Amino acid sequence: MTRAAEDRPAVHSDQGLAHESMSQLEVMAQSVAGIAPSAVMATGPALIVLFAGPGAWLSYVAATIIVVLVGLVVAQFARRFASSGSLYSYVARGLGPTGAFATGWSLVIGYVCIAMLGVTLIGPYLGSLLDRMGLPGMTSNTAYIVMTALATVAAATFAIVGIRISTRVGLVLEIVSVTAVLLVLVVVVARGGDSAAPSLFDLSGTSFNGVTYGIVLAVLGFVGFESSASLGAEARDPHRTIPRAVIGSAVLVGLLYVFASISSVLGFGDVAALSKSAAPVSDLAEKYGLGGIVWLVDVGVAASFFAVAIASINAASRVLYTMGEEDVLPAALGRAHRSFKTPHVAIGILAPIVGLVPVVLMIAGRAPFDVYAYVGTVGTFGYMVGYLLMAVALPFFLKRRGEGNPMSTVLSVVVVAALLYVFYKNVIPVPEYPLNLLLPIFIVALALGMGWYSVVRARRPEVLAEVGSTEEEPVPPHPGHPHGQHHTPESSSEAGPTAGQA
Repeated sequence: MTRAAEDRPAVHSDQGLAHESMSQLEVMAQSVAGIAPSAVMATGPALIVLFAGPGAWLSYVAATIIVVLVGLVVAQFARRFASSGSLYSYVARGLGPTGAFATGWSLVIGYVCIAMLGVTLIGPYLGSLLDRMGLPGMTSNTAYIVMTALATVAAATFAIVGIRISTRVGLVLEIVSVTAVLLVLVVVVARGGDSAAPSLFDLSGTSFNGVTYGIVLAVLGFVGFESSASLGAEARDPHRTIPRAVIGSAVLVGLLYVFASISSVLGFGDVAALSKSAAPVSDLAEKYGLGGIVWLVDVGVAASFFAVAIASINAASRVLYTMGEEDVLPAALGRAHRSFKTPHVAIGILAPIVGLVPVVLMIAGRAPFDVYAYVGTVGTFGYMVGYLLMAVALPFFLKRRGEGNPMSTVLSVVVVAALLYVFYKNVIPVPEYPLNLLLPIFIVALALGMGWYSVVRARRPEVLAEVGSTEEEPVPPHPGHPHGQHHTPESSSEAGPTAGQA
């Protein structure tokens, strides 16, 4: 046995979280809430028809396929490896500590930005409801700022009190919100829509480039679907429940998006009218005699944004918690509440950031939907980097377990190519100011994290051997694998020398 092998720490299980406390439904709820499907159903088609025209549904079909392929990559890891570190821990087993840290930090950026998006867009929809109820001033920027601050405190509180409570709240809110939006869209379809609506297969106003760019926008509506992977410690039978939740949520939400895009075009009858609508589902409700339930749509969409804020804080805090436990980030982040069994320190650090950034932007005069565009784009870059590194890591992960196979390699190559295309279309051509600053902002945020990692690597190289060592219910590798059951990321070429020098 080599000195490096002798020095490798044994795989260890987290002890602070609420182990095996979550059912399949609750794990699924985390992924669904992380997407906020009803909010996307209510707003997404109006944006995508600008580019894809009546072929917006094709963009959603293609995006669903891409996301399901990414979900299959997640499932390849999740069936063999469960950890609260989510993709950070997965990549550690394939690409070593540096790739793992870049993945974890990028995911945290993504989750934090989507949490910001969630608490910010509660205001416009809740304000609209309160305005209809006769309360003055509820649609002002000041009211939006107050509602954003209150929503942040509430979301963080639910996240701290308990994962089961927070996911159940998220599930109930998403059921309410999806039901409200679906009710309107089903009525539109049942009544035949607008007589001027183009046929489903009439793509005369659709271009290939328009549909492909629409795919880029549609993929962004799925980010967060992998967030149940962060429940590796808390899910029951995580090797089954997490893959089912990730793939199941992608398929379910994809079907909802396709239906929403078809019924929205059908209901408005004209692509231009849909693209100009600020609140498409509410406008459809008014148009088809459902004005009395517009309040329910407002409640539903606001609830969806609140659910995504809770789910994103849940996921981000568990990635930070795992990185703190493994000492690659400050150890305080790796502390869990004794009673609630939640990463309360990480949540306490995340919550002020989640609330302050949008509040500062709105104080500076930016409208909530401007904040949505800014933080949503930066967050998407974080997710894309995380997904990309995970796909690159898959063949290496399987090879080290003695389970490499051509199909998994093909899956990895296809997913990498698709994600690179999505990323390329997000940055080329370069958008106008201030949107052109968003990629540099993400790069700076990523560089700050990698700078911290570089300092840790230089000062305490022995810490690198801990990266990716947190695992629940290890699954033995292929019988022919020479390293036996406790394979750890330190066997990578990157970590091996470090461990040997320790």
